[in-house]
Amino acid sequence: NNNNNNNNNNNNNNTGSPNNNMVAGEESFVEGSNYGNYGCTEQIALDCLDLLASYLFQTGFLCKKAVRGRIEEWQDILLNLLQSSDVCRRWFAANYLFNTPNRFYQYLLDCPMSDVRASFAFIIVTLAKMSAPDPPLSLSELNAWTAEGYSYSIDYLGPLSLHIISGCYAILNAGRIDYSKNLQQLFHVFYCFMKGGISERQQLLKLGVHNRLMRILLAEGSSMRAQYNDTSALHNVISVLLCSVDLSPLRLTSAALPPDIPCPINSFQILQRTLDHDTKTLLISDNYAYLRKLLEEPAVMELEDTVQMIKYVTWENAKASKVVLSELLYYATSVYSSDMKPYLVFLLHILLIQDSWQRKRIQLVLKGGPERDTLLDIIQRSKSHHQKKAYQCLKCLTNLLTACPLAAEIFFEDPDNKFRWEGAVTWLGVQLERRPSYHKNNPSACWGGSNISNESGNDFYIERSNSAILVHKKAEALLPNNSEEEDSQSDEDSKNNLQTTNSTQNSSIMSPNDLTSTSTSNLDSSASILNTDTSVTSTEGFSNVTTSITSNDSVLEVSLETGVESCRDSLSDIETSRGSSGDCDTSIE
Repeated sequence: NNNNNNNNNNNNNNTGSPNNNMVAGEESFVEGSNYGNYGCTEQIALDCLDLLASYLFQTGFLCKKAVRGRIEEWQDILLNLLQSSDVCRRWFAANYLFNTPNRFYQYLLDCPMSDVRASFAFIIVTLAKMSAPDPPLSLSELNAWTAEGYSYSIDYLGPLSLHIISGCYAILNAGRIDYSKNLQQLFHVFYCFMKGGISERQQLLKLGVHNRLMRILLAEGSSMRAQYNDTSALHNVISVLLCSVDLSPLRLTSAALPPDIPCPINSFQILQRTLDHDTKTLLISDNYAYLRKLLEEPAVMELEDTVQMIKYVTWENAKASKVVLSELLYYATSVYSSDMKPYLVFLLHILLIQDSWQRKRIQLVLKGGPERDTLLDIIQRSKSHHQKKAYQCLKCLTNLLTACPLAAEIFFEDPDNKFRWEGAVTWLGVQLERRPSYHKNNPSACWGGSNISNESGNDFYIERSNSAILVHKKAEALLPNNSEEEDSQSDEDSKNNLQTTNSTQNSSIMSPNDLTSTSTSNLDSSASILNTDTSVTSTEGFSNVTTSITSNDSVLEVSLETGVESCRDSLSDIETSRGSSGDCDTSIE
């Protein structure tokens, strides 16, 4: 114990303890700030901070968990002390971060204990955010032992947050990433710092962190993906920083003109109005190699920031759109059904971008080409041996046609697509009818039938899930458009036939007009006979019509039994006269 106390006293002298001050001739931030002029509260805070920091960096971070206890408790106490004043923050940075070589590398990458690495990363990120309102200072004031790997000189004045994040960035420039197994911890530091706000993103853009990370990804390639299970923090940092850069020089409308409006789908504020040459080269080099590298990782494609960045890059950019859509269709054809969902969701996001190239994108996916399959081709080819893959493509296509009227117009203008779509919808309905709503081998699954999914697993048959039933209903809702057109066409044909028949009948019925006038004159003559109170039998026109007249009652009894025969005789006379004059024959039965 006596030896440990002696070692602690020596370490306190070397770390610049506020009580003992620094050795003669060595500049100290505390002495330069007139430490003796501060109040008692701040002096106590500095003493406590010195004791706690000495314990953590000399014992706590180096021993086992059983000795030091929970690291989060020490971490909270340290952050409370750092929050007390800017003097405490600068003193801690000068005496425990920058005056020791490789401090950032030691506790971010080289430390074998994950909880220590995470705690140190949380401390420096929180310290950087706390020091945002502090006055600027240089690395020389922080007792920095060197400025190697920094983007500026040792005398450059800047905020403490910039110096801290530059210390992390210097690790990337030091060439030590080839053998480090914990590089994702460093990426996580950049990500947490970036989420702080606009000023933090500006500092990362100023350092060019996104360019350096893209170089690492393009250089390492598949070896980095094999080494690190989770690269989401890396892609998140690149995505957010790219969305903060103005990419107008890469955009061109279908009319070969620059767009008149800024990108409406970007939710991030533009912080860099000029696209630097380094960023442009890394983004478009090798046919947008970074975008193609990103699409190789399905887990990364589900990140919101990544989707936002891809949409931001492809807006009014024909070349980037073609590269992304070609890669997505390739993976949708080649991957297993359990890995298809992120690619199809991403494909739907790209096709729903509203700009001057939207029609071209939809045609590329729905009509395909000589060396490119469409979604409908994948459905037709996978129905027999990969039913879940066919179902997922049918679901993506249904959502696209439902959400985008332009896509429905382009798709159904091809008669062959209408026939194939009807067959695909019928096939899905038949498969759902064959499958029960629960597994036969597991009867208890009927209580959780809603948890069944056709987007996970490589089973052959389609499960009768709630989502599949809903997709089938949506797909059927697209079919009545064709049947309604056929019904309306048949109704129009029947109406035309009825009108033709009626016109023919009217032309035949209009011929006995003369008969009507003759009958009217005969009835008038009969009415004149009524005034004479006599009984007359008319043989002209109605030869067999008997009229009985009673003078007292003035009742007329008319028998029309032979009236029809007289009308037929009159019509036969008219037909005979027409035949003699050369007119066409007309008959009424």
